[in-house]
Amino acid sequence: MKAKNTSFWIAVRDLTLMLASMITIIGTTAIAPSLPQMANFFGHTPNGDFLVRISMTIPALSAGIFGPLTGFVIDRWGRKRILIAALLLYGISGISGFFLTSLTLILISRFVLGISVAALTTSATALIGDYAHDSKLATSMGRQSLFMAVGNVFFVSFSGVLADINWRLPFLIYTVSLLILPAAIWLVTETRVDRSRANVTSQVTGKENMPKIKTAFVCIIAFINMVVYFMVPVYLPFYVQSFSDGNSVRAGGLLALVGLSWGIVSSQYHRLRKKLTFEWITMLALSLVVVAYVLLSLATGYYVMIVALVMIGLGLGTLLPNMNAWLLSVVPAILKGRAIGMMALFSFLGQFFSPMITEPLTKSVGIASSYLWMGMCLVPLILVCGLVELQQRRLRARQFEGSGANVSQ
Repeated sequence: MKAKNTSFWIAVRDLTLMLASMITIIGTTAIAPSLPQMANFFGHTPNGDFLVRISMTIPALSAGIFGPLTGFVIDRWGRKRILIAALLLYGISGISGFFLTSLTLILISRFVLGISVAALTTSATALIGDYAHDSKLATSMGRQSLFMAVGNVFFVSFSGVLADINWRLPFLIYTVSLLILPAAIWLVTETRVDRSRANVTSQVTGKENMPKIKTAFVCIIAFINMVVYFMVPVYLPFYVQSFSDGNSVRAGGLLALVGLSWGIVSSQYHRLRKKLTFEWITMLALSLVVVAYVLLSLATGYYVMIVALVMIGLGLGTLLPNMNAWLLSVVPAILKGRAIGMMALFSFLGQFFSPMITEPLTKSVGIASSYLWMGMCLVPLILVCGLVELQQRRLRARQFEGSGANVSQ
């Protein structure tokens, strides 16, 4: 009976961490359906239209800046206390946009929200990685991505409904973190990593233990992927408004399709990982996104747009758990927080800089053609992944030949 109770509370603890991961994805996207109405409200503000779009992605800037720092902190002082503080800060800073009347103050509150997102991302992912055995890492990362996708589906759809009533209401969605907080306090326990040993090791050999090239490669993929992907939540509501029957509810529903397909494929990531290498999975996911962006650029109605958004979700749902599993599989346990923090830096900076990089393009060629051009930007990355896979295959062949020669001797 005691074993059953223990298993139940472990499951609830794992669920708490999945829910904490889930709300990191809506740190930026929860207010996406509100952007057109918000832009109208602040239309008198200088550069108001651009600043409103930045208000969605500015949490990504602060999350990127503070990602490496929070990664260092959780490795040194532990995961749980950072997780709890982050949940509290997330709720307070997130809902403040409902009350604030100044666009400047909203931008400041969103910047603070991003700090909590960075802390949540690093602490929750590190805890999930710590609790998971090596054989279950792909399953845990797929489950984490599934929950993030489900959160994206539910909250973005709900946000679309709320935005049609009043553009401020979606800010109240951030109160969900305060509901997760009690379970985090009572059920999450600090993982048993020897902190004193970790500190000594990181001082002596930490730089040698961190696989720099692989970490950098994964981080670059994360950055480019987010620059391209965030064209969808940033510009799709405006794209939909160009249709005769476009509105916030339709935009929210279409964005939810991305999360729905993302969630479905994430739940099956562990099966894919058993058959393919990290490099092959990355090429497959990015290729899906390229085709999807081509279709999105050609869409003149909802049917083609729906197909394109489902494909984007399939690509994201494959790529995101793959990058997390890839990184955690090559990084020593004592450096997981710092590695996750570095990937958070590149991922969130990609989100933030996405509208800055793409805004000139959309103004010169329009939103539809911009999707085509940004999709094409992923093609060189696919080719690089192919070269890396080829190099790894040759390396494995040489190692196999070397081991065979040793056995024969």
